[in-house]
Amino acid sequence: MTDEPDVQGDDGAVVDRPETDDYDLLTFGEVAARLSEEVASTTAELEQARSTSPPDPDRVRRLEERIELLRRSGERYRRDQQAGDAFKRRFGAAITSEPDQPRWG
Repeated sequence: MTDEPDVQGDDGAVVDRPETDDYDLLTFGEVAARLSEEVASTTAELEQARSTSPPDPDRVRRLEERIELLRRSGERYRRDQQAGDAFKRRFGAAITSEPDQPRWG
């Protein structure tokens, strides 16, 4: 495992950062983790905005719209990941590393 904590996604599932992710590039796993973190953070901010007296309706609306956008983005990345996984199953990985090459990280 990495030192970074697991986070709970908007569907309640824990999203962790797989050790195999290359953090120099945003992989599907990293995108899912970052989106889940941002949804959780923005949801907490929304709850705080709603608890103020009186709540700012414009701020609440903006936060609700942001959460919806983040969730739609997460769905899009999940579809892209599934399409990529299906491609790999059918055609194999586009790039394979040689076993004698060093692994960085």
